[in-house]
Amino acid sequence: MEPVYENLFRDKNYKSSVMCVWSPSQIYKSTLAYHNEFEFHFIKSGKGNYFIKNTKYPFSHNNLIIIRSEEIHGFIPYNPPVSIDKGSLYCSPSFINKSKKMKAILKTCPHIIQLEEKEATLTEILFRNIATEIDKKEAGWEEIVHYEIMIFMLLLKRYPLKKNPVPKHNPRIESILLYIERSFSEDISLSSIAQKIFISKSHLAHLFKNETGMPLKQYILQRRIMEAKKILTKRPDKKVYAIAKEVGFTNFSLFNRAFKKITGLTPTGYRKISLGR
Repeated sequence: MEPVYENLFRDKNYKSSVMCVWSPSQIYKSTLAYHNEFEFHFIKSGKGNYFIKNTKYPFSHNNLIIIRSEEIHGFIPYNPPVSIDKGSLYCSPSFINKSKKMKAILKTCPHIIQLEEKEATLTEILFRNIATEIDKKEAGWEEIVHYEIMIFMLLLKRYPLKKNPVPKHNPRIESILLYIERSFSEDISLSSIAQKIFISKSHLAHLFKNETGMPLKQYILQRRIMEAKKILTKRPDKKVYAIAKEVGFTNFSLFNRAFKKITGLTPTGYRKISLGR
């Protein structure tokens, strides 16, 4: 999966609050993300799972994945990995909030929709047109993009919950993820969690990776880095070493190394880019 930062539109030279890309037949890696933008992924072909807010959603041909602002999510590859052809639309909260109709539609929209063939074809055409308009930026492109996104949003109203794929709920995993969400800044580990829920470490490790697509240790690490990114942007005067401690790192050097490995930037560099400094 392409790297996703807290603010997809942080580049000052990027004038639009909408981004659309088409990614033809690729094998994606599992990763964890959390950011401000709304995401819409149209799956033209391939299959896999999306992990969104403690729940795993299997997807396949003609599925539409909807991820709202600030929802923790990640892609989980199918086993064995399958190439996926998909179009992705990203909209900033400011873009969505300008339209009461868009806000209302997205408020009740499920995370996954099985599109009928006609709507799937139209969605692909809309996504490709939006990507082209944003890329070329010819006269009137912003109005065209807004109009085409509105058509796309109206399509979503056709799909009540009963028509859509059923997510795979795992109460044990959901309770583990809730515990991590409350305690990730503390000294937690595979052993401590296994003891808490009375299962073996090996069983917990297998169960967690199967449901989320990544080892538990890596999930906790990425969750801490995600929180650090959030604090770096929202609390610009807070010292970096204090942020490291707040999110659960006792070793500042380890925090710096982990942050750069996951984001490609140092914490200070990330803060400067995110704040446009």
